[in-house]
Formats: sequence, C-alpha cells, structure tokens
Amino acid sequence: MALQLILGTLFIFFLPGFAAVNAIFPRKGELDKEFDMLYRITLGIGMSIVIVILVGFFLGSIPVEFDEKGYFDGPYIWTALLSITAVSFMIGWYRGAYQWMGWIHPSLDRPEPPKPKPKGFEYHDEKDILHEMQKLSRKRQQLKYRIKEAKSKSRSNAKSIREHYELEIKRAKDELKELDERLKELEVLRAQEIY
Repeated sequence: MALQLILGTLFIFFLPGFAAVNAIFPRKGELDKEFDMLYRITLGIGMSIVIVILVGFFLGSIPVEFDEKGYFDGPYIWTALLSITAVSFMIGWYRGAYQWMGWIHPSLDRPEPPKPKPKGFEYHDEKDILHEMQKLSRKRQQLKYRIKEAKSKSRSNAKSIREHYELEIKRAKDELKELDERLKELEVLRAQEIY
C-alpha cells in the first residue's frame, strides 16, 4: 500500500514531466547556469500535472459501450504514464541528457549536445575579449585534465571500457582543437583592439 502511494505520487507529480523536460532541454545549464536542477525539478512537477490531466482527458473522451467500465481506469492510466515516461526518457537519453548512463555501461554513453554559439555577440572592448579568453582558458585546462584522466583509465584490461575512454579522449581532443582555434581568433581581435 505504501509502495503504491509512493509510486503513484511519483508518476502523478514528477517522473513524466521530469523526463519530458530532460528530453526538451538535454544540456546541463541550458535552463539556468546556477540553478539548473532546481528549474528541471520545478518544471518537471508542473509538466507532470499537465501530462496527467491530458492523459485523463484523452482516456475519458474515448467512447465506450454503456455496459463497459471505460478507459479512465487505473491500469490504462498507469500504462499511459509509463509509456510517456519511457518514451521521454529514451528521447532524453538519445539527445545526451543522461551522462550517468555511461557509468552503467560504456555503450550507453551518449555525447552531450553541443552548446549553441551566441548569435550576434560582439565584443565591445578589450575587457570583453579578455573575459572570454579567460573563460576559454579555464575550459581548456579542464579539457586537458579530462584527457589525462581518460588516458589513465583507458589502460583497463576490459575492451569495452578501453574503447569508451578512447572515444572520450577523441571527443575531448576535438573540443580542445576547436577551443584553440577560438582562442587564436580572440587573440587577433584583441590585437586589433589594442593597435
């Protein structure tokens, strides 16, 4: 009874909406830089309530014979909510929302979606350029550390783990190459700003 209550509460107030939010916004920090998880939980609760209302409305509007009970019943509601949650979870996983899946097995790892480049952002002065260069330099250091960690972990005897970390190294090196190109562009911009 208590387990049914907990599962029912989760499926009415949280899981379908949270999975849908992750499917729509798969990248960390996409909703908010600082309070991303809080936004996801809050939106998940609201979206779950909306999904439950729509499922109830849909199941209640299916015509039935007079002597039948109808589709607005527990098993049908559970099936619909489980299906919506599973489909949303799979879409979110495919889009890279669940990076922790790689810990379960390397074949479940999906790359995080790339961050969109800012449109129409212009550097107004040298201070803006320096600020951007500092951000990129910090990210460059993080990538180098990630490559170093992945290299040490890629020495594993298990083939699947080794392949996973080799792929991780390749991704990080590609990202590092893009970052270096961007830093060079900013150096040129800064030189033009100074002289």
